Amino acid sequence: MDVWLSIVGFLVVFAIIFSIMSKKLTTMIALAVIPLIGAILVGQFQNIPAMVAAGISKVAVNGVMFFFAILFFGTMMTAGAFDPIVKAIVKACGGNPLAICIGTYILSTVGHLDGSATTTVLLVCGTMVPIYKKMGMRLRNLAAILGMAAGLMNMSPWGGPTLRAATVMEADLTAFFQPMFVPIVITWAIGLIPTVLLGLNEKKRLAAQNVNVSAAEIAAAAERTPEEIEMLRPKMTVINILLIIAVVALMISGILSPAAAFLIGTAAAWIVNYRSAADQKKIMIQHGPNAVFVVSALYGAGVLMGVLSQSGMAAAMANTLVSIIPASMTKFVPILVGIFATPLSMIFDADTFYYGILPVLTQSASALGISGAGICYAALVGQLTLGWSITPLTPATLLMCGMCDLDLGEHQKYSLRFVWPLSIVLLIILAIFGLII
Repeated sequence: MDVWLSIVGFLVVFAIIFSIMSKKLTTMIALAVIPLIGAILVGQFQNIPAMVAAGISKVAVNGVMFFFAILFFGTMMTAGAFDPIVKAIVKACGGNPLAICIGTYILSTVGHLDGSATTTVLLVCGTMVPIYKKMGMRLRNLAAILGMAAGLMNMSPWGGPTLRAATVMEADLTAFFQPMFVPIVITWAIGLIPTVLLGLNEKKRLAAQNVNVSAAEIAAAAERTPEEIEMLRPKMTVINILLIIAVVALMISGILSPAAAFLIGTAAAWIVNYRSAADQKKIMIQHGPNAVFVVSALYGAGVLMGVLSQSGMAAAMANTLVSIIPASMTKFVPILVGIFATPLSMIFDADTFYYGILPVLTQSASALGISGAGICYAALVGQLTLGWSITPLTPATLLMCGMCDLDLGEHQKYSLRFVWPLSIVLLIILAIFGLII
């Protein structure tokens, strides 16, 4: 029976991977329907309701958190809470290529607070592409810098990959993230080194070409559209910034759960900035689609994990993998996962990897005596975090290439030189902090 459970389990995982990557099914349908077929094949049709209920109950709180995190930070961006930072960056940059590169790195970090890569690309590229073009700077550098900064920020508790990894581990999201905080901050600081080198290289190149652009021309290139101006709430900027600090502090401190913090924060943000139903509807239309897409996939993943775990398929698959992994290689499994996490982003999308492959890896790790959390931390150094900007499997990457006038293949080869080494740096730091092994 264990052999049949293992076979069906792997067939379910492979079918999900194939259907998602080939776009035969949407992520939510693939995750929610294919496991049910697997349950029928192993003779557990009568247990499907209990399996589904068990799986969904494990992801319900994270689904609420992710939905309201996107709405909260999306509301703040629409209201212009980050505009003082954007304006300060643009003003500080002047016509200095080095300052512009550093400004891009900082803006990308702040811009990715909502955890949505699409929103970040629109904010950063919308602001910086005109500046880069005005300066004659190479847009491939903008994309590389954006990939590094936003990739690190994508490991935030409300970021998609961390949310998925914590869901797989059935861990409290805040407790899962807290050990990563300091390593991520250290890696972010190290990420300034390649950013500075890119800026110095551009400065040298443009000086040789005698390019000189005034600060006024730079500022004019970063102006907002009339539609965006209409939704700005400049008088509420200080209150909005204090609200952001309060929500994040309450969440990280553990006083409020992430779901409660962002739900209350969203309500407060709407009361402060958009009291009319019409304005709130505009916010929902603007930021709701990102939230609905990811949350629906998350609940689909709940079905998958409920079926795999409750039916015994996950345990059987783990036992199969344990039997074929040489004992001498056991301790290197998390390191190997971390080393190849970034380039594997070009092959596996987030849902496929975190909900299809990672559960099998963590189950196998536990059977081998390795921390399943270590596997998850290793995967997070690159899999759709620092590797998000090079995958063709997410709309944000294609949007970024389009806004930066970049060929996807050339962009991948160039950006990989920056994001992959940075992921290895993070892997080493996580190992030093004892999170990997």
